[in-house]
Amino acid sequence: MLAVKRYSIKRATEYKIVESDQLRYNAQCIQFEPDCNWSILISYCRKQEKWEFRRYTGLYTCMQTSMGDKTIMYLPAMYNKLTENLSLGTWVQLVTHPCPGSADTVMFHRIFWTFPPCVEAFRHCKPLISIDGTHLNGKYDGTLLIAIAQDGNANILPIVFVVVEGETKEAWSFFLSYLRQHVTPQPEVLVISNKYKSIDGVLNAEGSLRKPPHAFQAFCTRHIIANFMTHFENKDLKKVLINTVYSKSQREFTHYFGRLRGKNVAITNWLEEMPRSQ
Repeated sequence: MLAVKRYSIKRATEYKIVESDQLRYNAQCIQFEPDCNWSILISYCRKQEKWEFRRYTGLYTCMQTSMGDKTIMYLPAMYNKLTENLSLGTWVQLVTHPCPGSADTVMFHRIFWTFPPCVEAFRHCKPLISIDGTHLNGKYDGTLLIAIAQDGNANILPIVFVVVEGETKEAWSFFLSYLRQHVTPQPEVLVISNKYKSIDGVLNAEGSLRKPPHAFQAFCTRHIIANFMTHFENKDLKKVLINTVYSKSQREFTHYFGRLRGKNVAITNWLEEMPRSQ
């Protein structure tokens, strides 16, 4: 897969993945038929316990360079644009890895950046941040992580941006450590997130400054409700859960929470996995 990527980059061409799983990898030129017949297929032979070429049509025959060169230039151009403003306070951390088989080439791994207006604005926002990630689409995989804040008028403000290899514990640690160092050093900041084990592991690690009394953790309502529907598919109880998490008093919360817990053991156990304070 790495060889296909490097060949495509060198030729400034685009390809698409037709099929990719534990047993097959099939890719072909984005201009496949009639302009180009480039394709490659490898599959895993269980008997011999090795990967084998099933099809390879040779070099690209098309001349298209529409998106390949632009995609190749995207990350370097983005990095250069960010570093132009370093003197104004923009902070960028780029991490690369050596490229296999090439002593003079490095591969992009992670990047973190934040802008001076974001850092300054957070000082005047509510002491909370919401963090989440989304998968990048296209030839190059990866995940965009982002943290947002909220001002007194409930306006949303993005404060940091990170591109990483995926939502791993190491990636979230990279994200949260630089976030705290450069944007949210204040004590008692509330961190709102999905109930990912990777995030939870970083926030509650031994010696972490992202857990009480330094900081506090809460779970995102939208994610909680989505997870509830995945497990139980009950629209009526979904409304009760929404009323529970938006309760404005302990009495109101106890009323709705009791209705949920009284339904069945499975729902009770699911709810008890989350501390009520979160």
